Amino acid sequence: MPDFIEEMIKNAPKWVFRKIAEDELEDFSRKIEYNRLISKILLLKGIKNEEDLKHYLYDDINSLNNPFLFTQMPSAVNRVKKALHEKEKILIFGDRDADGVLSTAMLYNMLKRFDADVFYKVPEGECGYGIEQKDIDFAVDRMVKLIITVDTGVSSISEIDYANSLGIDTIIIDHHVQPGNIPNVYSILNPKMEFETYPYKQLSASGVVLKFIHAFILSHTKHFNRVFVPIVADGDTVKGAKVKNGIIEEYFHFEESINYPIENNSMIVRDIKKKLPGYITSWLGEKKIDQLSFMCSEPYDSIKEFAHLFSKLYLRKQKKCTEFVRSFIDLSAISTISDIMPLIGENRIIVKEGIRQIKKTTNLGLNVLLGYCNLPGRDLTAKDIAWNVSPLINSAGRMGDALIAVDLFTVDDVKKANDLSKTLIELNEKRKEKGKKNLSIINPIIEDKYYKDPAIVLATDHAEHGVSGIIATKIARKYSKPAIIIVNDENIGIGSGRGSGNFDLVSILSKCADLLIKYGGHKSAIGFTIEINNIDIFRKRVHEIVQDELDEFKHQETIEIDDIIAPDVINFQFLSELNIFEPTGAGNSDPYFSIVKTMVINPTPIGKDKNHIRFLIQASRGTIPVICWGLADKGLRILKECLPVDIVVSIEDNYFRGERSIQLVLHDIRLS
Repeated sequence: MPDFIEEMIKNAPKWVFRKIAEDELEDFSRKIEYNRLISKILLLKGIKNEEDLKHYLYDDINSLNNPFLFTQMPSAVNRVKKALHEKEKILIFGDRDADGVLSTAMLYNMLKRFDADVFYKVPEGECGYGIEQKDIDFAVDRMVKLIITVDTGVSSISEIDYANSLGIDTIIIDHHVQPGNIPNVYSILNPKMEFETYPYKQLSASGVVLKFIHAFILSHTKHFNRVFVPIVADGDTVKGAKVKNGIIEEYFHFEESINYPIENNSMIVRDIKKKLPGYITSWLGEKKIDQLSFMCSEPYDSIKEFAHLFSKLYLRKQKKCTEFVRSFIDLSAISTISDIMPLIGENRIIVKEGIRQIKKTTNLGLNVLLGYCNLPGRDLTAKDIAWNVSPLINSAGRMGDALIAVDLFTVDDVKKANDLSKTLIELNEKRKEKGKKNLSIINPIIEDKYYKDPAIVLATDHAEHGVSGIIATKIARKYSKPAIIIVNDENIGIGSGRGSGNFDLVSILSKCADLLIKYGGHKSAIGFTIEINNIDIFRKRVHEIVQDELDEFKHQETIEIDDIIAPDVINFQFLSELNIFEPTGAGNSDPYFSIVKTMVINPTPIGKDKNHIRFLIQASRGTIPVICWGLADKGLRILKECLPVDIVVSIEDNYFRGERSIQLVLHDIRLS
């Protein structure tokens, strides 16, 4: 057996069988009226009571956080409004991947609705990332006064300084981890900034753009920037709050006096069912201060609760604004899925609402592209988007022409939309071939030299740009350890890294910052540029960091298993019960089940390169097909023993030529 297969088996994920206390499970199952298995999975996902379950199942677009919770949202909105008022030229600069492409298209389409003088640009070619000096020069040549970067910019310190020196303001809309110093920009919207208090940190760039769109349309409403003052009586004391744009800015209280902390242009908000002290009603009448009375449908015990209820009501009443945001949420959902953001919190709402919106999308390019996708004849899932739509959008940037994808989602001509969709499909086929070719070059090098390293860091002159991230993903999964692939380009290496287990790749890069020209990314996905003569030092330092800080960078992956089940329970009814967990993906994975001591029937390698595996397992009503993507080497080696095995699977619908069946997706296998 080749050593590299032994290494794969040795580094196999650790199986963790998740447990819930029996009394807790019994009590929860009785309260929510779901069966024990579904109740257990809900508890394992952190849903502890009926209120949690209500949010998990029913939170909708109205449950999204107020966009003005972003610290610098008001300044960003006001700067763009100034640009529109003064007819300044605006350049949107986006990243090359699906998140950058769709974020660019969303922002462009929104600004065009306000007749903005706006155009867009994305990186050219297959290498490099982020805005560069040449892009600033491009903006200068076109007399641009405002640049908005999307899905990039947080590490572009020198480039922003250059734009400032030429009299160009910059707004950054990003979601990557702050690498160090902050660029000197007009405004920055990024939930991961150290100064940012926005409560949800895991938005994609398109999620942040969606927040900007929401704030921007709210800024055109009648009561934008008006101060509302919810007040309640507590005996002879009046307690109040100041609320602007749905944000509670301060609390106060007062008793009968000559002056009160309420400005004449404010609007008092009161509960119609509750009386106020006579002195305050007289004063309000004398000053002729506007009042809004409403019947509060939910109980409250304090001014904080009353003000919070009003803030929620304020946003819900902006129904035209909500519908405006909804018209962009389909692209944001696809972007969130494509960028592998955790499908919890706001991301889960964006994806749920976005998938619903996709069916009635008003985006011409998306509507045409979906017609070319091999989508099942049922309600769409996040997985359908990830498998069938995301690769097409990503292929443009990976093949060096991200502009094609942006053009598709901003087009208003059906013929052009069809032409662009066909081009994306062609690019995706070329991307697949390019990926296979490069993987066939890189795999033998790793199997020969690098597979035992604590983290795989491979630099090569023989591979091509554009697919290094995909290859790093495959290598990381294959060996259950982080993989960094660097493609050399003259004196510069362009690197992409993908993580496995508990690795925080951005943290590792920050410890190597002195060796890098530029870097950025997420915990499990990074990009960087490096001088070629620093690569060996970089590799050595990465290995030292991993070995010296094993607790922090422990690389053994874990598979968390929700329960052990028997094959006989797997049927369409069971699959239907599991649908309450949709949309599933990163952070809200499909339920994982283990089937133990089962015999495998007819294991067969499949795919052009025979790197996938398909087999059957026995159930009382027949056999159930099992498929595993990308682990044929390891799987076939274990199955050669012809002994009972334990498997970890998820359960999914399989549609083939209009026929529906149940299929198990294998995540790991071991001898029983």
